[in-house]
Amino acid sequence: MMSTLAGPVYRELSEIPVFKAAQFQSPTTIRVLTTTQDHVRNFHRPITKTFFVNEDSVNVAVSGESSEVVASMVSPSGQHLAILREISESASPDKKRYVEVWTGDKLTKVEDVTDKHGQFYTDEFVSSISFSPSETKIVYVAEAKDEDDKGDLLAKYRFVPDLGEAYNGRKKPCIFLLNFSSGAGHAVTSLALREPSSEVTSLCHPVFASEEKVVALSYERSDDGRMLGVIYCPNRPAALWVLALPGNENSEQGEVLRCTGQKLTSPGLACRSPRVFTQHGQTFVLFASNAAGGPHHTCSRIEVASLATADTRVLVDSVQDPTPDEFPGVYTPSLPVYLLLQPAGEDAEGFLLVSSVWRCRTAVLLVSLVTGKVVDLAPDTDDHLSWTVLCTDGRSQVVCVRSALNRPPELVLGQIDENGAVAWRVLAKPALSDGLQQKLDDLKLSVIPIPGHFPTETIVVQSKTAKPRPCITFPHGGPHSASTTGFALWPTSFALDGYTVAQPNYTGSIGFGEKYVRALLGEAGQLDVADCIASVRRVIELGLAPADEQYLTGGSHGGFLVGNLLGRFPDAFRAATLRNPVTNLGETSTTDIPDWYFAEIGVPYDARAVMTPGVYRAGFARSPMAVVDAVRVPVQVHLGLRDQRVSLDQSKKFYHALKGRGRDVELLTFKDDMHAIDSVEGSRASYHATKMLFERC
Repeated sequence: MMSTLAGPVYRELSEIPVFKAAQFQSPTTIRVLTTTQDHVRNFHRPITKTFFVNEDSVNVAVSGESSEVVASMVSPSGQHLAILREISESASPDKKRYVEVWTGDKLTKVEDVTDKHGQFYTDEFVSSISFSPSETKIVYVAEAKDEDDKGDLLAKYRFVPDLGEAYNGRKKPCIFLLNFSSGAGHAVTSLALREPSSEVTSLCHPVFASEEKVVALSYERSDDGRMLGVIYCPNRPAALWVLALPGNENSEQGEVLRCTGQKLTSPGLACRSPRVFTQHGQTFVLFASNAAGGPHHTCSRIEVASLATADTRVLVDSVQDPTPDEFPGVYTPSLPVYLLLQPAGEDAEGFLLVSSVWRCRTAVLLVSLVTGKVVDLAPDTDDHLSWTVLCTDGRSQVVCVRSALNRPPELVLGQIDENGAVAWRVLAKPALSDGLQQKLDDLKLSVIPIPGHFPTETIVVQSKTAKPRPCITFPHGGPHSASTTGFALWPTSFALDGYTVAQPNYTGSIGFGEKYVRALLGEAGQLDVADCIASVRRVIELGLAPADEQYLTGGSHGGFLVGNLLGRFPDAFRAATLRNPVTNLGETSTTDIPDWYFAEIGVPYDARAVMTPGVYRAGFARSPMAVVDAVRVPVQVHLGLRDQRVSLDQSKKFYHALKGRGRDVELLTFKDDMHAIDSVEGSRASYHATKMLFERC
């Protein structure tokens, strides 16, 4: 059909810098971390840039790349920089680990922590770096060393569950404290409860609330001993604890600080992202919470707890059934580290800023810390921009990223006035070749409601000038996730390579209200499939793509939907790729989230849940394997061999089932990729294989 290679367009798009994090070092100096894909060395190259913002100019200094730096944090005053560093040594397969504190260009403190703990944690679900108010201590998270067996010869053989997908066998996150004040005894110590609680199997995500207190998160194991996978799942039972540091932490007292602990939150909650602020002379902890269990991502609440009284109030509640124009609730996996605005000091009304999915885009929410009133700082326009909050300066400025499928990411600075109005200023745009910019300018972006399937909407990106092009329907995974209008490598690349791309947000997607997240439970494989085929038909009906040139691609639950669409509507499509797909809802053998399968089938999950023949039949009947006989078109299955989320057998069995029926099918395996298949090499090869398949069909 088309002979143009995908390589040049895909490669240039993939090398556009991605803005990952930002922090103010002063009101006019912003430190920004970016990453870009390095196709020669096959890794995501980190680059740190410093933006100096004046009234009439913006100057940028590039600090350079340091792949040894796995995490860093600027202190609230901007005076100090904490760095977690891992260094490979040629003579050893293991890495050396160091914690550093810099004051300006001076190395104030460096500690070799290789023998004190394992790998650092750097993800948003477990890790954090926090400075004490005096900025003489930091806390961070790393893998605990195996304890001395103390005569227990079987200790090293006892089963301990790991944290699941993306954690590479890590099982025991622990909080470590570095004291870099003069006269400190043991500079690095771990924090543990003085009186261990059966509820606390690990402590992570710490933040200083005062010099003597640290707020921490504890994920809870289920009663059957499982540690359900954490990543992408903000429904995991987790509580907030206040740890009181012993008064003599500066003295020689061994390598463990035994703290008294107080549980701050109620049972049955999935809490995350504790953030501390002071108002009217009192200290509060702000955090996000969901009901534990059920759908893996639901509408969140924002809560505030008093550190003095432990009283908690709901600042922003979940939203059940909003109209299309109403605020649909907060949907975010985590909260920014620096998210608060207190424009006139501690006694004035404060605000928090957070980005959240709002139907088919991500919005910037300004939330009053007093009333909980929510304002969208960047309302939707014809550009359909999506926004991500990176940080605030604590007073009146916010740094965001904005983008669209036809507009690569821009770094912008917002100045918020006393009336809540914001003026945006662009700090950085990607440098694009003239040819790529012209192609992007030719793309148009639209959001199309699907009649009779409220609240389903489909994001379509296509050429403004070309005749109707072949269409790729690209259902998102999850299913309790969402496609947004924000820049995304695959959809934009395919649109530039000559396709119309349609991304349906089917029932069960987040951003439309809690009612519609839960509406899919017990209906997976039916309601979501019906929404997706209705989207395909609507795109054809509107003349946006030919009926005889329809293709499919999707991963995880998106692959589940692709497999179902191929089998239930075998004459509607020409070819498809599935990446790490769920092909059988009844197969839970090696997944780190068995509860997900039960929830989507509509069966309650608890510690006694068993995949009985009846439950299995219900799940199988809604799955691609149940309709594999009807699949006729060429299919590729892409499998990340390090995937812990979906059993590898799901992809293999689907492949063998098609192969045994004489179908045109190919299985590609990526040895270094996990569930997302997002390594530089894996993503590029998967994209090219998909494009080549569609071109020949």
